[in-house]
Amino acid sequence: MRFSESLLRSIRDRVSIVSYAGKKLAWDRKRSNPGRGDYWACCPFHGEKSPSFHVLDERGIYKCFGCGAAGDIFTLAMKLEGLNFPEAVERIADEGGVSLPKEAREAPEVSDQRQRLLKLMARAGLLYRDQLRSPQASAARAYLERRGVTLDNCEAYGIGFAPDGWTWAIERLTGEGFGLDDLVAAGLATPPDGRRPIDVFRNRILFEIADSQGRLVAFGGRAMDPEAKAKYLNSPETPLFSKGRMLYRLKPARELLAKTKAEGLVVAEGYLDVIALDRTGIAAVAPLGTALTPDQLELIWRSGPRPTLCFDGDGAGVRAADRALDLVGPQLSPSRTCSVVLLPEKQDPDDIFRTQGPEALAALITAAKPAVEAVFDREVRREPLETPEARAGLRKRLKAFADTITDKDTSSQYFQDLMARASAHLRKLGETAREARAFTPWTPGAKRGAKTAAPSAELLARVAPKALEGHEGLLRFAVDTPDLLARYGDRLASVGFVDPDLDRIRHVILDMISAGRAVDRTTLSAHLQLPGDDSALARVSRWPAPKTTNDSRDPRLNDLAALREEWVAWVTLESARFEIEADLTNLRARETLDDDDEAFRIAMAAGRAKVDVDRAALLARDASAGTKPT
Repeated sequence: MRFSESLLRSIRDRVSIVSYAGKKLAWDRKRSNPGRGDYWACCPFHGEKSPSFHVLDERGIYKCFGCGAAGDIFTLAMKLEGLNFPEAVERIADEGGVSLPKEAREAPEVSDQRQRLLKLMARAGLLYRDQLRSPQASAARAYLERRGVTLDNCEAYGIGFAPDGWTWAIERLTGEGFGLDDLVAAGLATPPDGRRPIDVFRNRILFEIADSQGRLVAFGGRAMDPEAKAKYLNSPETPLFSKGRMLYRLKPARELLAKTKAEGLVVAEGYLDVIALDRTGIAAVAPLGTALTPDQLELIWRSGPRPTLCFDGDGAGVRAADRALDLVGPQLSPSRTCSVVLLPEKQDPDDIFRTQGPEALAALITAAKPAVEAVFDREVRREPLETPEARAGLRKRLKAFADTITDKDTSSQYFQDLMARASAHLRKLGETAREARAFTPWTPGAKRGAKTAAPSAELLARVAPKALEGHEGLLRFAVDTPDLLARYGDRLASVGFVDPDLDRIRHVILDMISAGRAVDRTTLSAHLQLPGDDSALARVSRWPAPKTTNDSRDPRLNDLAALREEWVAWVTLESARFEIEADLTNLRARETLDDDDEAFRIAMAAGRAKVDVDRAALLARDASAGTKPT
């Protein structure tokens, strides 16, 4: 739909932006100057304590000096009420009593039908609300009371009841002069199809669904019969209603959001959940019987830059959260993000509101996880991370999610954050495995569960790096030898460092390798910029320059080929040790078996694993002596 500039100008001239915005905002008396048409308020689009939202009445424009939002009365209506441009023009025209020309609206016959259907739906809503107070609705009222919803609540939130009759609504509405064709078009009656039409909603509690302007356009029905084929039934698609493009209670949620100055709407799963959140003072909406759609997400983001996606604590809720994250991912940007709440197991917002009170519900919403944390938790849940393949799969999935983000800067930041989280998580898993693997393989007659002492001094001497001055020297040498990292750097994933600074440096190196980035001292320092990296960054800055002259204490320091061989042998050994000892951990978990034959086989396998550890140590010794490792 297109509007002429002269028409838009006449609407702007007729409707004061201050009068419209004043219904949504509270003007700051100290900064505003009404005599000059100069008004200030706290911005409705981002949280702030001092007013930075500026409106100039004479020019009909606004600008926020905090978040940068700016425009005229139509863009303000679009952002405040979640309207598209034609809807905003119609909304402001109605505000000023301006009659839009027919050619600027829908075709006359379409417009006339819409008006009839809107009038029909408004009347049907009143009939259904009145019916909730009838004797036939006693079971429905009892159900609602158990859910903490009173009759006054039902009136406020547009809750009604459709009796258990085949043609109850048809008879009453046609008796008032509404046509049967319009009842079918509005989704209140089924098409004849050679048979007698019947009511769509029967023996159901009905929740009114309104469009972005607050006009009743559809119903959502909750079955009272436990044997009903569909527990919830929405109106079918109609000229008024498209369930993938609308949200339950969008208009009142936007109005509440403007008052609370929250960063965005809360998106719940059900009607009663939205009502519970609203009663808590939280602006909330819900999709209408389907998974969240791109159109619905756009409506949500128009309301605020950081909505909260709230899902029930069950399997269906987890799956819905996973789908929502995939939908949100490509559109993440500095101005668009979200938070995610997975509620306690088998609970929804309405359950928490009724059993623990609004404070508990508000606290859960406040504690929502940022999107990046929710994505990481999702991928960690996918599979156990007990094998190298699974751990590589985790990093691959996290990278794939970051790659879906269209905004390049956001994609880069997500990649770095997700890789850092993966490194920290895998490090903890490795530490747990190392704590569990020091044990004595069980032999017949031995006490089950006994543990050995620490590794022998001889073994430690075999595997300790010699000429590379300990773990820090190993890392420094790798950073100063880029082609070495390019070929063998991924093996650092299986190496553990006791020193937290060195371990952080190792994780950043791995993240850079995974991202295909070159590693040297300069780029490494540039990537050590996350909170908490200060100590590791200072460590790198203190590294001495690579040695270029003979060192009488150890001539091997100037033998690059020997140093490279020792470094490769060291990371190879550590990789082998990590995997072998993981096998030992698995064997230990089975040592309480009652079957002595099986226990004996386990003991033999553990013994072979120990031999493999010693063989790996010999590899390190031979490499240090100058033998080229295989």
